[in-house]
Amino acid sequence: MEHGYRLRTQMLWGVTLVAFGVAYLVQRDDPDAVADLWHYWPFVLIAFGINCMIPPTHGKRVVDGLSQVLFGAWFYVTYEGMWGLTFQNSWPLLIIVVGLGMVLQPLAVRWLGTRHDTPEDPQNKEQA
Repeated sequence: MEHGYRLRTQMLWGVTLVAFGVAYLVQRDDPDAVADLWHYWPFVLIAFGINCMIPPTHGKRVVDGLSQVLFGAWFYVTYEGMWGLTFQNSWPLLIIVVGLGMVLQPLAVRWLGTRHDTPEDPQNKEQA
C-alpha cells in the first residue's frame, strides 16, 4: 500500500472519529439530535472515496474511489428521499454504477498506469 495513501486514510479515520465524538459530546443531552447525526454517515463513505481518488496514482484506485463516492451519494439521496428516490425505486442506479466501474477501470488503468507515490528504495537503485 502506498505510504501517502495510508497516512491520508489514517488521518481521515482520526478526523472522522474526532468529529463524531465532538458531535455526540455537544448533543449528549438531546438523544434525537444524536440520532439525526446518522443521516450524514454517507459523507464518511464519500470522504473515503475522495481519499482513494487523490492523487490519482492508479487507475483502479480512482475508479474504486469514484464508485464509493457515487454509492455514498446514492445512499444519502435515497435516505433523505430527495427527488422522490427511495431504496425501492432507485436500486438500479447501483447496477449502473457497478457497470460503469467495470467499463471505466480498464480505461483508467490504461490512462493512469500504475504509478506509485512511494519513494524509491536506495538499495534497489544501486543494484540496477
